[in-house]
Amino acid sequence: MPEALLADDEATEALGEALARLTPPGGTWLLRGELGAGKTTWTRGFLRGLGGDPDQVSSPTYAVLHRYESGEGRLFHLDLYRPGPGGAWSLGLEESLSSADRLVVEWAGGEGPWPTDWVAHLLLVSHGGGRRAEWTMPGDSPER
Repeated sequence: MPEALLADDEATEALGEALARLTPPGGTWLLRGELGAGKTTWTRGFLRGLGGDPDQVSSPTYAVLHRYESGEGRLFHLDLYRPGPGGAWSLGLEESLSSADRLVVEWAGGEGPWPTDWVAHLLLVSHGGGRRAEWTMPGDSPER
């Protein structure tokens, strides 16, 4: 499982930007981490990596869902803290997504169904004055 120590918000955004460039259209990222762990900060970088404006990104905790336009298609940014895993589909998200859209889900469990089989996982944990990130992407080899 790849991991990185992220000293600050800029490093967290840079990781999001780099991983966005590896995420195909239709890809989904499931984010986990405590409150303030950097999930929305990472998403700012992710949107930048798709050619969008990171200043548009805000936490979807109260709105539950934000949609952003980018040079690489739309990014749907979802927070399942309040509605729970089934809440995404009760919002009509499945009907709104196209095969070119990407999805970032905060407070995600492993439950789906997710729109495609390309589902990656990111865990952000406070570490010293920064944070530690661990992620897996489809096709990653298990560590031995």
